[in-house]
Amino acid sequence: MRTGAALATGLLLGCGSLGESGSIVSLEIRTPQPAVVEQHDTVHLRARALNLQGDSVAAVITWVAADTLVLVIGLDSLTTDFTSGTGRAQARSGSLRSELVSFSVRRRSDSLALPGAAADTVLASDSASGPLVAAVLSLAPDTAGIGGTRIHYAVDPAAIGLVRFAGNVSELYAPTGSTGEPSVPVTLRRVPGTAQPASVIVTVDAVRPSGRTVPGSGQSFTVVFE
Repeated sequence: MRTGAALATGLLLGCGSLGESGSIVSLEIRTPQPAVVEQHDTVHLRARALNLQGDSVAAVITWVAADTLVLVIGLDSLTTDFTSGTGRAQARSGSLRSELVSFSVRRRSDSLALPGAAADTVLASDSASGPLVAAVLSLAPDTAGIGGTRIHYAVDPAAIGLVRFAGNVSELYAPTGSTGEPSVPVTLRRVPGTAQPASVIVTVDAVRPSGRTVPGSGQSFTVVFE
């Protein structure tokens, strides 16, 4: 199972001394992608100080929240108790300030569920299974606001090379829809010219934007080939 959020690097400049060798002139910010924090969850903030040559400089960097929608814990962690909106944070080192970094605040991904059938049979005349559907649910009665949670599908090792998901891969990270749909269907296909497996287990995990695993991960589908 994979964990960890992707990072996008942006050079966010502030005011500093440009004339002295080794002086801090900028703060390089690494923003989690997606830039999302869930209710009661925590994301880690990353920044480093750079000198005029673009080299890292040892410096104490702190983060502060620019809005009441998010909270900064310690020096480098951001969390929230709120359910929706946008919160901003800023990195600081001495008198140097970064630009404000915005985070979307959303409801917490409560659990991973398989809303449809957990098994499927692929007949000899067919090349692919029906849709395998996993859904990420939120604590709220509706499911709005959980777009961006990554759902990870993986086939058991014995079937690698014999079957694949769309995209010609044996495992797939699929984000929920950008409009907040909670489910992501995938299709399992035979690989032409290979031995046909009797059955394949597809394991499903879900990962929060912070990289933590969503409860309910580890469930599986069984696909039987005839």
